[in-house]
Amino acid sequence: FADRVSYPVLIRPSYVLSGAAMNVAYNKKELEEYLSLASDVSSEHPVVITKFMENSKEYDIDGVAVDGELVTYAISEHIENAGTHSGDASLILPPTGISNSVMAKLEIVANKVALGLNITGPFNMQGNNNLKIV
Repeated sequence: FADRVSYPVLIRPSYVLSGAAMNVAYNKKELEEYLSLASDVSSEHPVVITKFMENSKEYDIDGVAVDGELVTYAISEHIENAGTHSGDASLILPPTGISNSVMAKLEIVANKVALGLNITGPFNMQGNNNLKIV
């Protein structure tokens, strides 16, 4: 995966709090080392590897939907860049660094996800300044 998407990649154990054993690998040697650390956290849960987006602003979209229809939502802005926090992010609400056009696009994305997954209940997504859901 890392060779296909190119380094850096983010390695983290699945289902852990506080970012335990979460690391950014910039080459194959670091990837192997960090995979070992992450797999030691829990043998019952997988390790997640994702493309690490450098210098990327991160946004949270929290919504509530009923039968796939978005009822309400809020968009908040992370103070730290994407991938730099460990589950205990500091957020700004309402966001101050997002243009109106990006806010409108994030609402469209939230509507499409709620409809596409036929969500009933609360949901959360993280997006970045390239409007990619992370």
